[in-house]
Amino acid sequence: MRNFVIAAALASLAVATPALAQDEIQTFAGARVGVELGVIDDDAFGTDSTTYGFIAGYDFDLGGAVVGATAGYTDAFDNDFGVRELSLSGRVGAKVAPRTLLYATAGYSNIDADGLPGSFDGVKAGVGLEQSFGRLYGTIETRYGNYEAGLEAYQTVVGVGVRF
Repeated sequence: MRNFVIAAALASLAVATPALAQDEIQTFAGARVGVELGVIDDDAFGTDSTTYGFIAGYDFDLGGAVVGATAGYTDAFDNDFGVRELSLSGRVGAKVAPRTLLYATAGYSNIDADGLPGSFDGVKAGVGLEQSFGRLYGTIETRYGNYEAGLEAYQTVVGVGVRF
């Protein structure tokens, strides 16, 4: 009986070890939500403003690479320079360490700036770095947006979030 218990314990350890390794590999997989703070420099106005935003996304871990999609909402703290942005983008990244992801992002963006009539459609592209802390993560990302009517925006954000 004693040998059976030892054999069962060793078998369960052998089965659990790959499961633990799989959790490490899947660091960047699944649904995620987060908040971000940053600055935006809009050449149309020549003004810097502090921004805040919310993001939600889903990622697929392909081993050494990660692909995913992100939806975002960004606004400015400055009432004199209000700019609301809605975006939907894809991202592709490479793991540069087990818990560190370097990625590029690109997608659709719509901005509505105070003082301008209507809203403007455009494209947004950027690069970022994500660091995993288990279910929590931190990011830093820089973005460039090009919109109708020749509007451009440069934004840099830092963020924190949780993965489900």
